[in-house]
Amino acid sequence: MKLQQLRFFASVCHSGLNVTAAAKNLFTSQPGVSRQVRLLEDELGFSLFVRQGKSLIALTLAGKEILRRAERILKEVDNIKAFSDELTNEQNGLLSIATTHTQSRYVLPPVLKKLHSLYPSVKVNLFQGTSKQNLKSLREGEVDFVISSGDTDNTTDLVKLDLFKWQRKIVVPKNHKLAQKNTITLKELASYPLIVYVGNDNENSSLVKAFNQANLDYQIVFTARDSDVIKTYVRSGLGVGIIASMAVDADLDDDLHALDTVGILPLSTTWLAFNPSLFLRGFMHEFIQLFAPHVKREQVQAAIDNKLLLNDPQKVVKAIDSAWQC
Repeated sequence: MKLQQLRFFASVCHSGLNVTAAAKNLFTSQPGVSRQVRLLEDELGFSLFVRQGKSLIALTLAGKEILRRAERILKEVDNIKAFSDELTNEQNGLLSIATTHTQSRYVLPPVLKKLHSLYPSVKVNLFQGTSKQNLKSLREGEVDFVISSGDTDNTTDLVKLDLFKWQRKIVVPKNHKLAQKNTITLKELASYPLIVYVGNDNENSSLVKAFNQANLDYQIVFTARDSDVIKTYVRSGLGVGIIASMAVDADLDDDLHALDTVGILPLSTTWLAFNPSLFLRGFMHEFIQLFAPHVKREQVQAAIDNKLLLNDPQKVVKAIDSAWQC
């Protein structure tokens, strides 16, 4: 069995079972990919895919298990390479981050500027998407870190670090009724058409929960991923915007009036997540420190160790045996 066969197999799985797309991602030919997958199946003695003619329809049960193990092996190969780079060339590397528009537009610029001054040879790739899209990219190995806010139920398999909390702001045009106010009740807010982030209209979002817990009817008329898009539609008169406080710029948004939501809407938490198998290089630790200085390196390592123990019961047994021997 060769690593190349596992890599090709995993690429096919991550390309929607499309061998042509996998070949393109691997910079090789479609017949070459098919041949390596067939060789892997021949060596294993069973099929990895359910086939219909020449098309791959789904993974077999055995294929799903092999994919899980192959991904772990390939990740460890990447970690070995990263460890080697850390020892021989610690100033060079690549940091891939998937995040939301608000974080990339309003929070990350000074952090990445400082990181670049410390590690000028480290390249940063920044991807923007919804939390769901970003977590999918993380699990498929396309990015190192996800930075997001909101619901964290889908991160139980990951190392998750809470970085900081923030409040929402309500934004309206200067000629709006609410522009005469400095405070607002949740009942008043619910009486206006609302423009919110994508996902904030879901039943499990803290915004929706706040309205439901108060038994208030509300109307969300528009959702967008981008704070600036929300502000654009607020200016057009479509509705009242609810955005992150850091997305309100005193200079650029001087035509808008912002109201605090302290006491009527809960705080939101920005968190960073990564796979527990990821080898954190020096510049990755530095990025976390720059982004959230209160999160110490020892805390990050403790979070990794705890997650590895939870994900691998055998490690729990070994840890108990080790402690008993001491």
